[in-house]
Amino acid sequence: MLKKKILTVLSMALLIGACNDSSNKVATDTPWKWERKVEIICPWGTGGGADTTTRTFATALEKELGVPVVVNNRSGAGGISGIQFGAKQPADGYTYIMSTPSPLLAQISGATPYDVYGTLNPLIQMVHDVNIFVTSAKSPYNDFTELMKYVDENPGKIKAGVMTITGLDAACVMGASGGKIEPVAYTEGSQLNADVIGGHVDIACVGPAEVAAMVASGDMKVLLALTEERLTLPGYENVPSAKELGLNTYFGPARGIFYVKETPEKAIEAFEIAAQKAIASEFFQSWAKREGLDQRKGWLNSTEFKAQWEKDYSSLTEIFGKK
Repeated sequence: MLKKKILTVLSMALLIGACNDSSNKVATDTPWKWERKVEIICPWGTGGGADTTTRTFATALEKELGVPVVVNNRSGAGGISGIQFGAKQPADGYTYIMSTPSPLLAQISGATPYDVYGTLNPLIQMVHDVNIFVTSAKSPYNDFTELMKYVDENPGKIKAGVMTITGLDAACVMGASGGKIEPVAYTEGSQLNADVIGGHVDIACVGPAEVAAMVASGDMKVLLALTEERLTLPGYENVPSAKELGLNTYFGPARGIFYVKETPEKAIEAFEIAAQKAIASEFFQSWAKREGLDQRKGWLNSTEFKAQWEKDYSSLTEIFGKK
């Protein structure tokens, strides 16, 4: 009789344990449910390529998540201020950070002590933009060769407006000019464009989308594409590429979404699935084509983006790291 009771108790214990295991499995497999707004921190001001890309993506992402997606611009220190702000927010799956390799370059070059590499975890890449040099339509030079001749004849006179003094756009200026042109930092893309047209700054290193209207209207002219091949954008076919001029300077902002450590894995997975649909949507793809963001492969999933981030870190360290 005692033996029978013991076996009964053991059987019940095993049954309860099995139920608990089954319950845990169901909880683990439960998909992430978005319950409130999602925030994306943009570490640069309004009007630039980072801001417009993030806002367009946010609009497309809202339709996939079913909750509002807001963009919070936190500019300062070449993108570092926004990343620091984002990293201080709760890692609850509702806050993400948009970035490019520019803040990473700031860390590598020693311009900031902040550990960008250790803070940002790559989630997805939205677009990979290219950089171009533009100037006022009234400038005395019409292409990059004429610009450099002018620079040599007027040493120290030419300045280039950039959005990040420690970032890829400044690296493009220094690399293409051999350090002969000084980059000058701006916080707002609209102000940079106005200063180029007004002749207050000589040239600017920007993305095609940021100056499309000014180029189309004839207020700006394009001097160089910092690319391996010539751009296929209408009106840019005759703009020389860096490679054909023998300039090994091809840096362009790869704009992606990152998360911080301890963000729930289910939230990350759900975000990636929704993001892929948002990027593939006709709304986003049509916008990207209009903005000239179809010159390089844009979308990268989590695995691909992590590999690219590691490659960027390695290559930028080799070129710009402290010797």
